[in-house]
Amino acid sequence: MNRLFPEVVRRGLLLCCMLMIITGAHTADAADPAPFSGSFMLDQGMAADAARSEWNIEAQALAYDQQRDLYEAEGDVKITSGDRVIQADRAALDMQERKAELWGNVYLKYGRNWLKGSHVTWNLDNETGWVDDGIVFFEENKFFVQGRNINKTGPNTLTAAEGYLTTCDPSHPDWKIQYQSMNVEVGGYAWARNISMWAGPVPVAFLPMAGVPVKRERQSGFLLPWAGYSDLLGYDFEIPYYWVIRDDMDLTFYARYMSERGFMGGLEFQINNPEWGKGVWMFNYLSDQVDKSLLADQGYTFETRDRFWARARHDVQLPWNITGKIDIDLVSDKNFLQEFWNGSTSYNHTEKIFQLYSGRGSLYDSTSLVRESTIYLEKRRESDLLSMDLRYFQELQDAIEPSTVQKLPGFTYTIIPKWVGDSNLYYTLNSSAVDYLRREGDQEQRLDISPRVYYPLHWLDYINVEPSTGFRSTSYIVDWDNKNYDNFNQRAVTDTSIEINSRVNRVFPVSLGNTVALQHSFRPEIAYEYSEQAIYGHTPRLDRIDQDLSRSGVRYGFSTFLTAKNVVNDRLGNSVTSYRDWARLRVFQFYNIEKPAVEDPFFTTNFMDEGFSPVGLRFDLMPLKYITLSYNADLDFRSKSQGDLHDFFVTLDSGKGHIVRVDYQRRSDLGINEITTAVLLKTLRNIYLNAYYDYFLEEGYLYQQGYGLKYVRGCWGVGLAFERLGEDNRFVVTIDLMGLGTIGRSLTTSSMSN
Repeated sequence: MNRLFPEVVRRGLLLCCMLMIITGAHTADAADPAPFSGSFMLDQGMAADAARSEWNIEAQALAYDQQRDLYEAEGDVKITSGDRVIQADRAALDMQERKAELWGNVYLKYGRNWLKGSHVTWNLDNETGWVDDGIVFFEENKFFVQGRNINKTGPNTLTAAEGYLTTCDPSHPDWKIQYQSMNVEVGGYAWARNISMWAGPVPVAFLPMAGVPVKRERQSGFLLPWAGYSDLLGYDFEIPYYWVIRDDMDLTFYARYMSERGFMGGLEFQINNPEWGKGVWMFNYLSDQVDKSLLADQGYTFETRDRFWARARHDVQLPWNITGKIDIDLVSDKNFLQEFWNGSTSYNHTEKIFQLYSGRGSLYDSTSLVRESTIYLEKRRESDLLSMDLRYFQELQDAIEPSTVQKLPGFTYTIIPKWVGDSNLYYTLNSSAVDYLRREGDQEQRLDISPRVYYPLHWLDYINVEPSTGFRSTSYIVDWDNKNYDNFNQRAVTDTSIEINSRVNRVFPVSLGNTVALQHSFRPEIAYEYSEQAIYGHTPRLDRIDQDLSRSGVRYGFSTFLTAKNVVNDRLGNSVTSYRDWARLRVFQFYNIEKPAVEDPFFTTNFMDEGFSPVGLRFDLMPLKYITLSYNADLDFRSKSQGDLHDFFVTLDSGKGHIVRVDYQRRSDLGINEITTAVLLKTLRNIYLNAYYDYFLEEGYLYQQGYGLKYVRGCWGVGLAFERLGEDNRFVVTIDLMGLGTIGRSLTTSSMSN
């Protein structure tokens, strides 16, 4: 009896607890509206380690069937574990099967993604299950996948039937891709069958199958195609395929068809490897089927059937701390970049990719008749620099001129300012050895050495005086073409200068938004320069190092700056100080006392003439982030026909969708005098207008013009554009879908239209 009593008590207490749970579960709604909460261990059979996962459950009513190990919950059911959340009107949790069945307003959140449905069967261990009338959301790129039924087959995969995909509000999507069936791999692609694209209630396209990326990570697959029309190319269509070769390199194939020109292929290879470097290599080729009369009507001459453009930017770190840079720019003919202005051959597209991968664009614009390719190697140390430069110039006027001088190769050694022991003296050295090569004509090699010594002085903390003297020795070995000159020639140049400058500053306290002070700095300077040269034998003229360097004159001018001090509070309330130049101005001129003793017909510049040189002016104004203005000029008051240079750039950005940009360029010696303007305006709600003009002032000719209209609403946009380049009329239609990208091309002449 005494042995049985503890067992009877234990069983009695267990029965009472079960009755209380069952009674509470059936009466909670009526008697006590407060939710019932509890917790259970999902992996009860596992050891007490990190693999154990605890789930908490809350509901208005909760019951437990011990025999079946089944929990039943009803009314505002919420089940949580870490960042996993399950909500429903009613739920049954089978702990033997590790499965939850959910009904009514079901919501499951796993990581940053979630799904909703009316009826869900869910496995708590591997987070797989079945959803009726559900929607799945992928946070990575804001995709919604809706389906009559959705089957999550693994941690990163699911299938869906009879639904749609969109990045808009799924209840009323402005655009959607409707499908019959879809397979989705999170971090990969969503492949759908029997799809149709809808703009609101209107179907606009049908495809038997398509793939859509569902994460921003790099994935192989087709990219969005584009299409257009122009008088010169006809109907134009291009589709790219993106291939991820491995983590550090990828390759994009471009297939393009133009009804008036034929099929063009293209490649774009990108690499970012610690050993092989970082860069991008691009190539396009076309066997041109154009009618020559069509080219003539558009103002172009027929050059060749084989059309191509090869270009690259590549940076690499070599052994022995040597840095290498490769720039390639080779084109089949002078008209290629004007005729094929969009798609993978777009000059703007290439510039954007180059800037992204190397930080440097092309030296010449799309209209230049010279293309330049270089290979540059350098070894930099604390106080000196050794470099090698191979430079190839491609002239496109009539083909490569036999007399075009190529720099194959050139070596330079430079010592940056270096102090002589503990003295006030410091010195520099510039030296180079170059092999100039051309197919016909003279062949030259040149060695140039130019050391210089400086002795800086400071008086009264206001005046800086820096005298210096230098010597330049230039030697030439020339294989003259049909000329009776010595093969070895030399030139010696000595020069002396003294520079005096000062700097005064004044700070003005202000209160303009975050600006608390303005500092005005003024730096006047004047220098006297004297140089004479002796030439032994006949020396060639290869570049500006070889021009007549003798002079006796005064260089003078001033620089002035206006710098703002800004103080803001960071998110922790700490004051952060920053400085920004609001305005910069530099004015300078040279007065040559004596005319050079030797007239140099190869390098005639006003700077070397007797008397005053043109006045140089460099001005930048940036008072607010919405205004940028620059003006560069060389003003020649002696002659209106030579030497004038004017560059004027101004950009006004309201920050609310209105942008105006005006660029003016004048080069009197090169015959350049043009103005370009670009305007982007946000007019009515969601409607943007843009226009672009390139006007040649001397000829009174509007060389290029473009007009665009774009409507943007929520997760989509549509644009129309017209552009006229010379005699060629071009039309473009664009469709922007948030999360998918752009179908078509915007007005490429203005970056503001993108």
